[in-house]
Amino acid sequence: MIPPPRSSMRRLSCLLLFLGLTLSLAPAQAQDDRPSRFGLGIQMLGSTASGNVGPGLHFRASTPLNSDVSLALGSGLTGFIFRGRDQAAFALDPQVSAIVSFSTARAQNMYVHAGAGAYVPFGDTNTESGPTFNLGVGRAWLLDESSLFVEFNPGFLVGQESTTLVLPIRVGVIL
Repeated sequence: MIPPPRSSMRRLSCLLLFLGLTLSLAPAQAQDDRPSRFGLGIQMLGSTASGNVGPGLHFRASTPLNSDVSLALGSGLTGFIFRGRDQAAFALDPQVSAIVSFSTARAQNMYVHAGAGAYVPFGDTNTESGPTFNLGVGRAWLLDESSLFVEFNPGFLVGQESTTLVLPIRVGVIL
């Protein structure tokens, strides 16, 4: 069986990004006047597909559906650079997810998020791209006008011949 071309996975990633941004920037009247939120963080992503780990950046936009559930679109860019410049590889990992928040204290929230996305490696790598299915947990600490968060969002990367894991750990700020 012939693997799908990488360009089709890139098109899927761009489509997921566009759809998610469109949904996350819906008018506030449809969301009971709760504004969309934007998050930016750093991540450390491990991949059993490539047997590598690397640092990266992650962006997420979310829009609340009600007081407990939000719809989110995010994407990360990771650089697998620890093997040196000549063997550096990169991965783009867009994801659409639902986030369910649980209030644990006045100044902090625990949340669970589940979603689907893609894993698109490029650079000096022979790792295949494919769809991902994620289920993670996180905690957010409320500040005056923003929040700090930490989360673990493991996912299954469904490849042409095998299923492997992607294991991101993220820390950042929600605006």
